[in-house]
Amino acid sequence: MKHKNMEIGPQSENDSPFTAKYRKMQSEYRANVLREEFGKGPNINSDTYYGNMLVNGDETGLNFISDAAFKFAKQKVLDKQINKVMTIDKFRLFNNMLSSMPMCFNLFADLRELLLTNQSEVSRIVKSLFKELNWIDKVTYIDVEFIPVPISDYTNDRSAFDAMILVEDSIGKKGLISIETKYTDLLGTNTASSVSLKDNIIKNNKIFDADQINTLKEDGYPQVHRNYLLTYVYAKKNTFKHFANVVISPKDDKHSVEEIDNLKNHLLQDKNTIMKISLENIVERGQNCGNNLIEQVMNKFKERYLE
Repeated sequence: MKHKNMEIGPQSENDSPFTAKYRKMQSEYRANVLREEFGKGPNINSDTYYGNMLVNGDETGLNFISDAAFKFAKQKVLDKQINKVMTIDKFRLFNNMLSSMPMCFNLFADLRELLLTNQSEVSRIVKSLFKELNWIDKVTYIDVEFIPVPISDYTNDRSAFDAMILVEDSIGKKGLISIETKYTDLLGTNTASSVSLKDNIIKNNKIFDADQINTLKEDGYPQVHRNYLLTYVYAKKNTFKHFANVVISPKDDKHSVEEIDNLKNHLLQDKNTIMKISLENIVERGQNCGNNLIEQVMNKFKERYLE
């Protein structure tokens, strides 16, 4: 039974001001737009109610702003039966409105579906979304929740691309855009357990300066470094000429900017291979891309996540 007055529901006293802002936004969207009751979370066995949690989202699809996003998310859950190393969390994906996981499907699923029928149009749109990357000419593939396997061939952990876009430049040379999407969940500080392969990668390829190498050996590999190394190795193993690791998060997420700047300062190679593009910029570019479908998706996305 739905709550009589569609209350925004419980918030969290432990939230930072940054997280509290977006938890309340999602709670209000659930109550005022979706008109749904709030549920328990953030995990499937949790007993705590939060305003940003849906009930039976795997059946209603209400954590998604389009049919394409909901269908693609359901397909990825099925894929985990075959690819056991996938880190996708079904409960979080379908029920947690604050999670960046469903947000990523909402950003890229409709572009992926459009690619099946209109490659030139998707290529044009992606160039406008990622205009910082001047080597994009043609989009050939889009995926969400992609983890290269076997993981032992890459960085030997379960790091994954929240989204990935494969492209070609004007002369047919291949490129990779790996994407990390963040809403309120910050770039992780937990270090990877398997480090020997990563140590060899950064040493053999002369990726970081000596100070960074020593820090990583002493303190381990934070998420921003794991994501960058996975991007680097995946691009190298697949002989891509171009690559970029892009973090997409709200403009008031200062933490990721600091993390990226720190990594950049120690890079010995092209510093433009990692960057942040704000969520607001991506959405605004999508709203003005000149394609009716994607403009409508981005309008819904802005209403859901940024207003």
